[in-house]
Amino acid sequence: MIKAIIYDLDDLMVNSNPLHIEAWDILLSKFNYKLDDLPKEFHSKFIGMRVIDISKEIIKALNLNVEIESFYKERINIFLELVREKVGAMSGLLNSLKLVKEKGLKIAIASSGTKEYIQLILSKFDINDYFDTVVSGDDVKIGKPDPETYLVIAKKLGFKAEECLVLEDATAGIESAKAAGCKCIAVRNPNTPPQNYSKADKVINSLKDLTLNIINSF
Repeated sequence: MIKAIIYDLDDLMVNSNPLHIEAWDILLSKFNYKLDDLPKEFHSKFIGMRVIDISKEIIKALNLNVEIESFYKERINIFLELVREKVGAMSGLLNSLKLVKEKGLKIAIASSGTKEYIQLILSKFDINDYFDTVVSGDDVKIGKPDPETYLVIAKKLGFKAEECLVLEDATAGIESAKAAGCKCIAVRNPNTPPQNYSKADKVINSLKDLTLNIINSF
């Protein structure tokens, strides 16, 4: 029986991928690069990963002579400023939260994003009160697709992993949720590079399509 719904954040709750791309391009322009200079397979791979992990891959791929800590922190600051100015909520977000809340389930966020980013989103859209707990990329040693993120959030909620239903848009997140033992619904996002939904228990086209019948089917 499902006792909690766990939301991913990036490209599931908010349309952040265009801002991630813009932030990378702003930062990489200082080194005379842009994100498109990386192989195309990197773009799909990066969806759902922590910025610190992506930073390491980019530095290695482009052979940048830079300290990871300064590179990562500058990328975070650029992105947060873009989020404050431009980010929008994904269609169906608020109604899905109301639906889950009315059913009496616990609601959580398990994101690869930083704590500061998550709190910015919760405040910007005034949805903090919907969530019982949050796990950020700062709270784990290994980011998605490793299962640690969802194992940590299940423990914080006080439930078994199989009692948690995860909403994810990215291959890395789906793999993380399933490896942890959670149920998982993949939510398509037309604004991101193609993702592999084959490991998800169910696939829907939008948060607008989340219904009580779907939740009760698990």
